[in-house]
Amino acid sequence: MNDIIFSNGFIFRTIAFDKFHYTDNRAGAPSHYFAYMLRGNCKIITESSTVKINEGDIFYIPDKCSYQSYWYGNPEIRFVSLGFPCMPNFENKSYPVQVILHSDNAAELFHLLSNKIQLSPADIGLFYTLAGILIPLMTNTTVCRTKEITERTKEYLIEHPFAKTSELAKNCAISEAALYSAFHKASDVTLNQLRNNLLLEKAKDMLITTDKQIEYISDSLQFSSTSYFRKKFKQYFNMTPKEMRKKYRI
Repeated sequence: MNDIIFSNGFIFRTIAFDKFHYTDNRAGAPSHYFAYMLRGNCKIITESSTVKINEGDIFYIPDKCSYQSYWYGNPEIRFVSLGFPCMPNFENKSYPVQVILHSDNAAELFHLLSNKIQLSPADIGLFYTLAGILIPLMTNTTVCRTKEITERTKEYLIEHPFAKTSELAKNCAISEAALYSAFHKASDVTLNQLRNNLLLEKAKDMLITTDKQIEYISDSLQFSSTSYFRKKFKQYFNMTPKEMRKKYRI
């Protein structure tokens, strides 16, 4: 390995293994890393996830991350590793181990940085240009948690369609305000819209599979009135309850 070490903790290098290599970093990664897989593939296992990396992928490993990695090649494993001490992060976000979707420009910058004999301030500038391309494409743990909250709430509402907001928040171990905020950040519908949409889906099933009157269905799903139910149903499915029943009745 040909290491290029900058005085403030940057370590840029190209690493090569033969066929298979195992790395035990359960003590924690010593730096943040952006890396580019040139040949072979890899599996990185942390306490919460398994990330598979293929040839041509760019990936990230955070500082102090506890992980084990398994590297496979036929016959060679080769990747560019850019170690750096501080994540450029003005929003105080945390980023997990991940593969980053990238452009050809990012790959070109990796190649430029991997072939340096001695780092200069200009090289560090290139690195931060690369970081500026990659970071907006990365998934942060806040986004992951927010998405988890919205999906968990949807699953709960499917089973408990009339659950109160306080009950939904308790199910996610968060406050009601945090629940509403999660939907604002990570969903294309509000919490109330989601609840309404799921009830309309139940109404559709009842219309197709039973002989229940429209008024009964509206009341049983706790819509404020039959006229309101008809209005929302038409908006959501672009047809009236009667038209739905006629078209799809089993």
